[in-house]
Amino acid sequence: MKKSLLALALIGLVSAGSAQAAKVYDKDGTSLDLYGRVQSVFYNDKSSGVASGDDKSASINTSGRLGFKLRSAVNSYWAGIAKAEWDVSDGDNKVDSESGFKPRYLWVGGDFGDFGQITIGKQEHALKYAVEQTDVFEDWGCVGLMGNDDKDEAVVKYAWSGYGVNALVSYSFAKNAEKLDGAYYIDEEADLDYQVSAALGYATPDILFGPIDFRAGYTHGEFGDVPDHSINSAKFATPKLSGNLEYDSFDQFALGLSWGSLDQGPYLAAAYVDRTFDVNLYGTDYTKSSETKITGYELLAGYTFTNGIFVVAGYEVQDFELEDLDLHAATVPVYVNWQINPNLNAWVEARFDAGSDDDENNDFENFDAITGTDFSENIYSAGLRYSF
Repeated sequence: MKKSLLALALIGLVSAGSAQAAKVYDKDGTSLDLYGRVQSVFYNDKSSGVASGDDKSASINTSGRLGFKLRSAVNSYWAGIAKAEWDVSDGDNKVDSESGFKPRYLWVGGDFGDFGQITIGKQEHALKYAVEQTDVFEDWGCVGLMGNDDKDEAVVKYAWSGYGVNALVSYSFAKNAEKLDGAYYIDEEADLDYQVSAALGYATPDILFGPIDFRAGYTHGEFGDVPDHSINSAKFATPKLSGNLEYDSFDQFALGLSWGSLDQGPYLAAAYVDRTFDVNLYGTDYTKSSETKITGYELLAGYTFTNGIFVVAGYEVQDFELEDLDLHAATVPVYVNWQINPNLNAWVEARFDAGSDDDENNDFENFDAITGTDFSENIYSAGLRYSF
């Protein structure tokens, strides 16, 4: 490769004519693909994080994404692989002066053909595979899922597929301030000693309108040392629970099922998760071990028409338990996407409250107030995206 990476990237940008990826370089077993997108999305209120103030003013979030896929053959048995992807230009719902490049994926590894792949770096854990079948919405889905958005910087993952079977295992080393779904009392940002995860799935041949895909996953994680016991203690100043909380470890089981394909025709999917955190509670006159348990499930049905329009609706539930607190959230997301051509698509999406606990009479039967979510809000969005 005599040309610089920047020059190759510029050539790829000019010549890109596909929404898949631009083949920037491909010679002698070494390849470099460039892909990305630019989109603008209208949100009806500040729940999206793109506007400030108490009036929940509508606003537009414009963002970009840029990624590279790299591959270099070592011999006939294996090849080196890598992926680098960033959200750019307001991609984290920040004002322009605070934004920049925020990495989504940064990993390197090896592809051993029939013997699988090993990847090392910032990526999802193996559990992601077990919960992604209902993750088809742009903004307002995943209410019932845990682990669909967890990415760590120090993950080693092995993946193998064949004969309709997919198997994944991963291990993440100690890292601070990592995203951890459901750890509400530390704002879903955790210092972890380690996390180990595994997932297994099997997809049948087509039955009627598509394959039936069964998946299952498990993960266990241990938290790092916490210097004191004053983690978001204000959330515990309730008649039902007073004192402070310290996270110790967590376990999660997940099941997924889908029938059909998102490419064309009907698509049905369901997911169930159970994520349990072992915690220590500290009050003025007590110390004890306890659990905060989060269970959720999602059901959805969709259809992709031959003209490129995809319509889907779902029902999503999350239950949160800690001592005497037993909170419930339920939503109905609706999503319509039109793939105008291979590069351009437009969509509208809404999420409706379907009975989330939202009592405001100071008895703390309010899911959003305790967890910091916004599931009791009826919200919608509309977007336009160009991909290359």
